[in-house]
Amino acid sequence: MPSPGRLDIFSAPMGPGVRVDAGVRAGETISGAFDSMLAKLIVTGATRGQALQRARRALRDMRIEGLPTVLPFHRQVITDPAFAPELVPSADGAARGPEQPFSVHTRWIETEFDNRIAPSEPVAIEDAEAPEDSSAAVAEVHGREVHVDLLPALAEHAIAGRSPASSRDRTRGGGARDPGAVIAPMQGTVVAVRARDGDQVPTGETLLVLEAMKMEQSITAHRDGVVRGLVAQPGEVVSSGQSIAEIVEP
Repeated sequence: MPSPGRLDIFSAPMGPGVRVDAGVRAGETISGAFDSMLAKLIVTGATRGQALQRARRALRDMRIEGLPTVLPFHRQVITDPAFAPELVPSADGAARGPEQPFSVHTRWIETEFDNRIAPSEPVAIEDAEAPEDSSAAVAEVHGREVHVDLLPALAEHAIAGRSPASSRDRTRGGGARDPGAVIAPMQGTVVAVRARDGDQVPTGETLLVLEAMKMEQSITAHRDGVVRGLVAQPGEVVSSGQSIAEIVEP
């Protein structure tokens, strides 16, 4: 799922056979207008067994926080027997070769992968703790952290790069969601609106289509009912966790 947002922590692993190619760093905001790749983790070894050991260590040490990534998926796959068959130890204790062949195939993820990864939850701005001092902001200048005091009238606009409209229509932090609410699963731009306010729709009917990071996501009705409050227009940007509309009983 495309997940634009602020990259709070980006800590790359190091060690023999480990290389990270990245064009991002902590503190940057990942835009929804570009590809979703943050970095490439490349691991090599003298044998496949050594490469797997190094890869497990590198994936364990790599830290990316602030937005969801596929790191949990990689960590699970690198230990799956289909991708990493048990190695046969030789007389000197070194792993010499796979006990069984590599068995990952084109549709392995869809048909055989045992997905035990918990899905990430959309986070609204109100769910995050507000800074204690609303008249101060933190900026980065030439790689150094700088604390800037602001006039109170400007503070609300500058803290975390927010504007008064940025939290409009977001899910209220800590509150229970309306079971009829249609929630945006990601930040994106509305590219098509398929339903109108007042339409009666069945479960699974497409209401609108979002686009982010060159991927389109159809937002569908999660239950039968009548569409209320759908006012989104093509070109409008919605946020992850934002309530787009409501499906009410007819």
